[in-house]
Amino acid sequence: MSPSSRLKSATAWLVRLFSALTLVAGGVVLFSGTAQAATICGNVPVPPGYVITSESQTNSCTGGYLTETIQPPSNGLAVCLNGPVPTGYAVTSIYTSGSCGPYQTGRINTVTNGMRICGNSNGSLPGDYVITAEGPDSTCSQWYGETVNIVGNGIAVCGNSPVPAGYVITASYQNAACGIYLGARLNTASDGMTFCGNSPIPSGYVITANFQVSGCGQYLGGRLNLAYNGIVVCADSPTPPGYWVSATGIQSAACGPYMAQRLNNA
Repeated sequence: MSPSSRLKSATAWLVRLFSALTLVAGGVVLFSGTAQAATICGNVPVPPGYVITSESQTNSCTGGYLTETIQPPSNGLAVCLNGPVPTGYAVTSIYTSGSCGPYQTGRINTVTNGMRICGNSNGSLPGDYVITAEGPDSTCSQWYGETVNIVGNGIAVCGNSPVPAGYVITASYQNAACGIYLGARLNTASDGMTFCGNSPIPSGYVITANFQVSGCGQYLGGRLNLAYNGIVVCADSPTPPGYWVSATGIQSAACGPYMAQRLNNA
């Protein structure tokens, strides 16, 4: 074998060695040939974009920590529920298996419109999804099952649903489809619209009035407007980025129980 051939062979061997064994934060990580699956010790954070697919006691991890197998998520994959659920995926069933040590196992799937998911994974919903129904579901073990849909103007959602950016709550009411939660109606924000006080305020909007709105149930309602230089807002209003309060203690019947203040950005 020529010197150059021996050098190439040694280089290839080193590449294989380092791709097979990596040390991360004190936990041994063993990568497969495709770098898709790995094992870490339980005291090592799960890397972003990975899920835990099995856990067991081994001699590789000391201090009482389990050895965890991790890999990127995929549709229908069984995961251990003490690990993260990446955004865009949701748990669709929960059960006990021998793969996850003391933890429950769940099956994850990519989120689609009208899908039924388990309530312990709604934090991983994409930003344009909302919860439209909720109730007991034997598939989800001790968790409620939830129906999720893509948001749209006027959609009816459950009170525990995320509110996507640019939407506000315009009604709050009893909804049998939502189980123990109140129902709510979402609409896209617009200048001068009426909203319910339990709503988030979209970026760039301010509260210019507070009053009772019949459709808001137990919540006080009000009016939203787009901010502009010199606008008078209620003291319970957010101050949009780039604006500051230039005057306080302004009397305003429109603000109900609150005083008013002036905002400027120039």
